[in-house]
Amino acid sequence: MKNFFVPLILSAVIFLTGCGQEDTPEAALNDIQLALAERDSTKLAARADLDEFFAETYDAATVELAKHYDAYQAKYPDDPYFQHSAEFLTDYNAEHKELHLNFLRGVKDSFFAKMPEPVAPEDNPTAYVANEFEKIRAATNATVKETRIDDDRATIVLDVQGDNSLRGQFIGRLTFELAFRRDAENRWHFAAIENLDELTPALVDKAEVIWINFF
Repeated sequence: MKNFFVPLILSAVIFLTGCGQEDTPEAALNDIQLALAERDSTKLAARADLDEFFAETYDAATVELAKHYDAYQAKYPDDPYFQHSAEFLTDYNAEHKELHLNFLRGVKDSFFAKMPEPVAPEDNPTAYVANEFEKIRAATNATVKETRIDDDRATIVLDVQGDNSLRGQFIGRLTFELAFRRDAENRWHFAAIENLDELTPALVDKAEVIWINFF
């Protein structure tokens, strides 16, 4: 399992729904969904900083993986990533962070450039992953279950469920708590995933499926 899978899977499934005419957290979520559907990087940047999300989620996921390293080691003894120690994982992720984030930036650029899917993944890895990102996104539905607003901070509880396709079944059903922040102009922006600790075990399982089948 590679650490860059976690922010990639997350970003593929959480930005999917929301509506409203006022500028609300739901409206911000809807704008993000539209930006991804239209592959409009400028529209996305008005509501979310994807590079910042990747970097912060990478670091947060590293903390969660290290915290429960022994459990993952017992569950996935054949994965070299979990054949050492929590200290090894932390050091490895720090050493390879820029490499992994560069790959994610390449996926983002390929996605917004609408790069065609290569015949083989190795022909253009970032374009291949970008196309998989879109297929996963299209196979996932989401419903806002609750919105909590506290002054300039808000949390959207999002119920995410895959459809009956193989990719939809891969996603399954997940609940996200998404943090939004309001700026000085009263515009809401996506900030972070608040319940990453709860989501990490399921995300590791999904990342292992990818790792086992494709790497």
